[in-house]
Amino acid sequence: MKFGVLTTPVWGRETDPQIQFAQHRELVRVAEQLGFGAMVAGQHFLGGELRYYQPVPYLTHLHHFAPTMDVTIGLILLSLVNPVELAEQVATLDAITGGHAVLCVGLGYSDHEFRAFGIPRETRVKRFEEGLELIKALWSGEEVSFNGELFQVDRAFPAVQPVQRPRPPIWIGGQGEKAIRRAARMADAWYTPPFPTHEGLARLRQVFLEERAKYDLPLDGAFPVRRELVMAGSRAEARALARERSKARYDVYLKWGLGNRLDNDAGALGSQSDEDIDSHFILGTPEDCAEQLAGLRDDLGMTHFMFKPQWLGLPHAEAMKQLELFGTRVIPLLNGTEQTGAKP
Repeated sequence: MKFGVLTTPVWGRETDPQIQFAQHRELVRVAEQLGFGAMVAGQHFLGGELRYYQPVPYLTHLHHFAPTMDVTIGLILLSLVNPVELAEQVATLDAITGGHAVLCVGLGYSDHEFRAFGIPRETRVKRFEEGLELIKALWSGEEVSFNGELFQVDRAFPAVQPVQRPRPPIWIGGQGEKAIRRAARMADAWYTPPFPTHEGLARLRQVFLEERAKYDLPLDGAFPVRRELVMAGSRAEARALARERSKARYDVYLKWGLGNRLDNDAGALGSQSDEDIDSHFILGTPEDCAEQLAGLRDDLGMTHFMFKPQWLGLPHAEAMKQLELFGTRVIPLLNGTEQTGAKP
């Protein structure tokens, strides 16, 4: 398995940017030393509550401090950006990092972002699918002529190419069946968000595999998973910490409109009940968490786990303690010979 660490925005405009930079530099540097293989940064625009620096330049900077790690753009809002520019930005990142880039793309959900870009929401699927096909063509190394409804390229031969051949991995994020079927057809992997319940995740993984089989595509590729995970001395203590840490973050998601975009597999976003915390989080001692992650690996085929140690309002020292626990206790169990098979 490969493990990634999320460089999560937990600061607003009131915080000195140098604090964010310093904490994320420490996060990825220590994560690399602990055996993590990837760093992850995502994208939003005009976020008043959370400061999202744009992921390509941000990951370029952070990679300098952890040069062996993959740089995973998780995720780009492809419906809002120009695919020609994105293809060259990510190819540049791949070249700078020596072939370590992973591109993960999603539709986007926030109405204020679509309004700001002047893009009608009803065009987002067309923009996404056409844009992704154009990116693949631009990375092919061949002459490109592309005549879509929204994007046109006439006999271009881009000199800016990724180092990885035939191209960097492409993942698609999303939590609805349509998005997952799209990921199965158009990408190398489905990158799971943390919002489906444990049962919902298992069902949606099956949807992905069924769609891959329908198109005679390989079933043994990457399966990168995001689940919220909190470690403590007991499951009850971890549950209490998860409830405390998640409330502010989920309040932001709800304000941005995510709660209106989730299907039944997500459960009640933002609910603080024991049942809902238990159905979304991996909780307990490091050994408990390793057992639950082993279940995802053995039962669902998880190949990458993306860990988020930072939460809104959580002191940096506490986030680093979670990172160290994961690296010194959980990773060795999952990469060793111990038999851990309990499910979340």
